[in-house]
Amino acid sequence: MQKVKIVDTGVISRNHNPGYEYFFACHSHLAQLSNNELLCTFQSGQALYSTDSVMKQARSTDGGKTWNSEGLIYDPVNDKRPYSYHAPVLCRVSNNSLVITAQRWDRSDPNHPVFNEETAGILPAETIFFQSTDNGANWSGPQVLNVPEGMIITPSCPIVVLRNGQWLQCFDQWHDYNDPGPYRARTVGLFSIDEGKNWGNPVIFGDGEDVGKGHWHGRVIQSLEGGLFTMFWTANSASGNNLSLHRSIGSPDGYQWSDPEPTNILGQTNWSVDLGDGKMVVIYTARESSPPGFFTALSLDGGKSWDLKNQELVWDATGRDKIGVDISDAYPRNHDTISFGAPTATLLADGDIFTTFWCTEVSVTQIRYARLRVV
Repeated sequence: MQKVKIVDTGVISRNHNPGYEYFFACHSHLAQLSNNELLCTFQSGQALYSTDSVMKQARSTDGGKTWNSEGLIYDPVNDKRPYSYHAPVLCRVSNNSLVITAQRWDRSDPNHPVFNEETAGILPAETIFFQSTDNGANWSGPQVLNVPEGMIITPSCPIVVLRNGQWLQCFDQWHDYNDPGPYRARTVGLFSIDEGKNWGNPVIFGDGEDVGKGHWHGRVIQSLEGGLFTMFWTANSASGNNLSLHRSIGSPDGYQWSDPEPTNILGQTNWSVDLGDGKMVVIYTARESSPPGFFTALSLDGGKSWDLKNQELVWDATGRDKIGVDISDAYPRNHDTISFGAPTATLLADGDIFTTFWCTEVSVTQIRYARLRVV
């Protein structure tokens, strides 16, 4: 019987000088540039929503065994107003071009929170792109995406280059900071026919309002056959209780999506890769399991069911699943103390899967990796 095996683990970015400075590294994403060269983008600042959050990158030239920090992707000193930069996700859109999708918030009032504790609304963010034609040595940007009127959206995953040549960028939809809600979670996809210069033709999917479910953070991937796939963090809209991950299948052009259906994984943020012929691997966040942490599992039926009997624990978060003191269990305040999350997975040219994630160890929040192999 096949299963997923961990063949290597290590650190991509960690504070090695905690006696003199503090920084919080999170929301990483990776692209393979050649057989041995990997590039990882991530967010860094004092905290998850801190006003000093910036985007950084690290590079490996030995297949991910060791990593060298390359500093800032973009220096906010060039901005006309203070912004914080968050969650840069990386995509290779051609042999010679990389694109980062990220979001930024105007922090002109440094004391203004990102989330409204009373309404659960969010401060409107700008979606921005950066492009490199030299494997990340230099980046152009930021290019601001013009959001359809009335939509408050943040990127949920990198650009997907579709088989028809169009680009698809997917987003989580929110409600405005002062809008009393309720929060109607769903996913918005926007399309570009000119390689990101203009965006439009929104498609809505992952909308569970009619069945009393909320679906968040769908990481849309393209299968080897060209179709699209995602799994949503899902909860009961009335109670807020987490449900199993729900999967949805998209057409190759991204305009038709199946209704989200439950899988057998009780998890939250996740990322999957397609290996062909129905075989898939996922890494997912589990906050309500014992132990909590990141797990990886194999599916042989296109993500309908996962072999949890033989799943592997990638990172054990026991005793290190929260930062600071306990606060409200209600959203959005319950996000303020999380200490791990947002795993990603990239299929490498040699068939291995390279995963990245952020986690906290001895009070240092860092980016780590695990290389996985189906054996």
